[in-house]
Amino acid sequence: MELRHLRYFVSVAEELHFRRAAEKLHIVQPALSKQISALEKELGVQLLERDRRHVTLTEAGAVFLEEALEVLAQADGAVSRARAVSRGEVGRLTIGFIQPALADLLPRTLLVYRQHYPDVKLTIGESTSRTTVERIASRSLHFAFTRLPVEPRPDLTTEVISEEPVLLAVPQGHRLTRQESVTVADLADEDLILIDRKVEPELHDYYVSACNTAGFSPRVAHEVNSTWVAIGLVAGGLGVGFAPSSARLAAQQNVAYLPIRGDIPKLTIGAIYHSGPKPTVLENFLRLRPWEHVSDRAAELLPRPAPGGLVSGRA
Repeated sequence: MELRHLRYFVSVAEELHFRRAAEKLHIVQPALSKQISALEKELGVQLLERDRRHVTLTEAGAVFLEEALEVLAQADGAVSRARAVSRGEVGRLTIGFIQPALADLLPRTLLVYRQHYPDVKLTIGESTSRTTVERIASRSLHFAFTRLPVEPRPDLTTEVISEEPVLLAVPQGHRLTRQESVTVADLADEDLILIDRKVEPELHDYYVSACNTAGFSPRVAHEVNSTWVAIGLVAGGLGVGFAPSSARLAAQQNVAYLPIRGDIPKLTIGAIYHSGPKPTVLENFLRLRPWEHVSDRAAELLPRPAPGGLVSGRA
């Protein structure tokens, strides 16, 4: 039995007329009659009662019609889903991110993408810069917003998406808030909260090196696994820490942010994905480039510096 046999039977059952059913199927009536007879013979049951004037369903035919309609609907659905997958309209897209992207870039990018591809399932997960490279290379991750630069590899493509200054997060009322800005040297006597080297070795080493260049070894009070944990500890008065300017979008009581003078770089967030063949869902994502539709909300929402250069931590 083939799907076409079911379609032939359903057409006759719905029309209850062989000629009209044959015209609907664009085949000749004798061929249709022959196919229905062959189907009944294969099943071993009579599906239709017919004479020169009438065609009616037998009791078995009525039951078979219900089942045939369900099978055909499932088959048509499978075809539609397969075609949708081939167009990248359904499927699964896995996206990684570093925490600074979570403040604004990631959610607004996904909102734009959702408007175009609402039926694609998104798997979103935080990933450090180092693990992101490994996961993209192994294809366990399709795309990620990560900190740049990363070590160049021929199998990976990176693009710069945004840059933002690094600030110093301090507790409200801290002595440094009386200054318009700070230098790294101003941190010599401060308890410093840094990202754990096991999490972001390049970033950790950069900040330690900046302190050494300023003439002191940093007094690292706490090592944490994320920017938001660091800011939480700052809010609790447990030290000061470096933070991207987008951190101010997440309202946090008791935290102020100060500009840093000197050779502290901007945080560069980039896109990273595999250079080789890509699933259609990823091709569509890259073609759409939804992050380009994201305005600089950080610049729009962040408060202007108060007199004296202090920027409040309240968004």
